Amino acid sequence: MSDNSEYDKEGHWLRILYMVMFYIVYKISDLVVIVMAILQAVVTTFGNGPNERLTAFGASLATYVSQIVRFLSYADEKKPYPFSEWPKGK
Repeated sequence: MSDNSEYDKEGHWLRILYMVMFYIVYKISDLVVIVMAILQAVVTTFGNGPNERLTAFGASLATYVSQIVRFLSYADEKKPYPFSEWPKGK
């Protein structure tokens, strides 16, 4: 039998509340990705190539989504933005 006597039940319910909130943010980010992809395709088609600001935002959004998934899967206890800094793209 594992020793879970120090497991914080109240903290666990609060974490589940944060998980629901971050899952909603995760689903909204899907829409943002679609809009960003369409904008980038239009800008690239009719402009002089990909927009650098959209490219940088996409990279940081990808890191943010990764942070959300790590939090939702208990791989990381650190809560993503707005509880920490907005991630920088790579």
